[in-house]
Amino acid sequence: MAADPSRGARLVRRGGLESKGSRFMALEEIRGEIDAIDARIVELLGARQQLVMRAAAFKRNAQEVQAPDRRARMMVRLNELAITHGVEPELVERVYTTLIDGFIELEQRRHEVITASKSTA
Repeated sequence: MAADPSRGARLVRRGGLESKGSRFMALEEIRGEIDAIDARIVELLGARQQLVMRAAAFKRNAQEVQAPDRRARMMVRLNELAITHGVEPELVERVYTTLIDGFIELEQRRHEVITASKSTA
């Protein structure tokens, strides 16, 4: 019968042994690394948002904002990137579907403001 690491006094980590007490520290370290990655992701989302807002000025209508052909090409490229980097393609698809939907909504609102300002000028 295999030992249950959650009940044992020691467990294997990176080829060595660590005490049950240091298991908590390892979890906290992992969570700290996840938090740092999240901060970088949010920073990159901000950069992406700025570019999306700038792109809105080049779009002539809502269809161009939605850009279904571009979206389809992006999803293929992102699927390939997921495979290359060992990330579950289904996860990447779900995340980017939500991400793209959100950015299209933002860009659509920006495009409406730009269009309205051109028609009143």
